[in-house]
Amino acid sequence: MSGSRRRVVATPQQQRRSIIGTGAVLIALSGPGQTAGFSVFVDPLTENLDVSRGQLTFAYLLGTLAASTTGTWLGGVIDRRGVVRVVPGVALGLCLATVLAAVSTHLVMLTIAIYGLRSFGQTGMPLAASVFVAKNVAHRRGAALGLLTALGGSTIALTPFIAARVIPRIGWQATWILEGVVVVLMGLVMVWVIRRLRLEHPHADEQEIVDGSAATDEPRHLRRNGFLVVTFGYATTGFVSTALAFHQIAVLGERGLSAAAAATNFLPQSLASALVALVVGRLVDRVPSRIVVPFSMLTLMVAVLSLSFVSSAVGAVGFGIALGSAAATMAASEGALLARWIGRETLGTWRGRMTSVMVISTAVAPFVFSLLADWAGSYTSATRLVVVLPVISGVIAIATPLPSDRHRVRDTQA
Repeated sequence: MSGSRRRVVATPQQQRRSIIGTGAVLIALSGPGQTAGFSVFVDPLTENLDVSRGQLTFAYLLGTLAASTTGTWLGGVIDRRGVVRVVPGVALGLCLATVLAAVSTHLVMLTIAIYGLRSFGQTGMPLAASVFVAKNVAHRRGAALGLLTALGGSTIALTPFIAARVIPRIGWQATWILEGVVVVLMGLVMVWVIRRLRLEHPHADEQEIVDGSAATDEPRHLRRNGFLVVTFGYATTGFVSTALAFHQIAVLGERGLSAAAAATNFLPQSLASALVALVVGRLVDRVPSRIVVPFSMLTLMVAVLSLSFVSSAVGAVGFGIALGSAAATMAASEGALLARWIGRETLGTWRGRMTSVMVISTAVAPFVFSLLADWAGSYTSATRLVVVLPVISGVIAIATPLPSDRHRVRDTQA
């Protein structure tokens, strides 16, 4: 009997796969708090609360902006208490937010619910997942985070896909509550898995220098520079990609595409994001750190400029692939860069701050881009103006003194 209770010791490769898989599930659980997950409830909400789409959009903006502060304190909590103790609270918070959204009777109540959805969904779960993987994968961290980005981004799309089919059967309110219950149950299962397989701090007996993230011996101002460069690049990518994705139907409509054709462009965009995340994650482990952010900004600049050449469905697909690739390039590399330049000990705190900046940039992007289009006369003209953002970000990344690259480990083991 005692032998059957003995804890199974996993191999390093099994442990690595378990860590990445657990992180991907945590990102999948963020679905109810992501824009894609919320989108299927827009029509029922406008009908039942008797509000316009504009009013609902403004409430969504307010709730998201208020939730931008979550990352700044939640990241520090993850550093102090660990992911295994934080996930149950995040899951419960997201569940309560879905319940509040389901029973909302007016816009103020719904705005509070949106704050919870965005705090624990858009920010909490992905932050816990990325920090969990970045802290506990010792070798080829870029490849691990690239795989996490690809898997996580793909699984988020399951939430609206499933919800859209459940709503006609049990109603939108019951569906939202059901989502919250699933989040809590699966969150507790993931906590059990982390404890059972000892996935958190599996390399506690190794010296920090072994895993290539011992950046704390770098001068403080260089580590701060590294954080600012990654944050500016991440926020720039979030702003531009969100603005273009949000207004994609109108943007491609100006280029002669129908609304139906423009809508189908999200598919190649998603596929490109997943594939590029896998490739970029592996490259980050092998190339000099300094070139990663400038390369990401160059990719984003090419994606933005490619819109001017769209005149057919084929060109639109190319634009979608370029935009998805640009977003994935930065998303797949930022975690590895922060771990390399900042170190693992306070990674949650710094990544939480970066997430807060990113949330603000993505929250205001659709509104600001719309104003810019009105001022410039068209979405195409506004896009040509927006290209200045990745140019500035790339120049800053090239000119800013950064930590040395001696902590980058080229570990080619499987």
